[in-house]
Amino acid sequence: MRTIVLAIFLFLTLSVSLPLSAQDIHKSSQKGEASLGLGLGLQYGSIGARLGLNLADHFNVFGGLGYMIAGVGYNIGLQYSLPSTKQTEFYFTGMVGTNAAIKVEGLSEYDEVYIGPSFGLGVKVNSLKREGNFWDFGLLVPITSTSFKDQQDAIKNDPRIAEFTEAWPVLIVVGYNFNL
Repeated sequence: MRTIVLAIFLFLTLSVSLPLSAQDIHKSSQKGEASLGLGLGLQYGSIGARLGLNLADHFNVFGGLGYMIAGVGYNIGLQYSLPSTKQTEFYFTGMVGTNAAIKVEGLSEYDEVYIGPSFGLGVKVNSLKREGNFWDFGLLVPITSTSFKDQQDAIKNDPRIAEFTEAWPVLIVVGYNFNL
């Protein structure tokens, strides 16, 4: 948790938010603009696509749909981009949907996708060649359910399973978004 607080402080320190005029707002953050992205991470349904719409300047609502190792992954959420005149815009996000999955080869009774909230931060790198397009890089912290944690414990104690990798506490997001 201390690492997350430090990362948020670092992002806020690095991004100086100055009042911007309408012409200074990146097209990817302007009210009414929509985007379709392909990527990796919970915002993209794990491995998949993300559709976003700016409800107001710097305020985006999105939905993601994709493939998780044990089934379909999906998320709906909100994202707030910090105003910036630079090519990069830092953002904060929150979402709800699939945020964990378990798959055990040969033991399908353990295979399941779990639902819960996730929170994170990241950076949008706006394209210099295609106005409105942007790269998305972020870190997310999934708040996993007790049923997910119980299932992980059951797997660790199952003598039929020799190797098991626990879920990462922080997840990575990488995607490219096209302006629609």
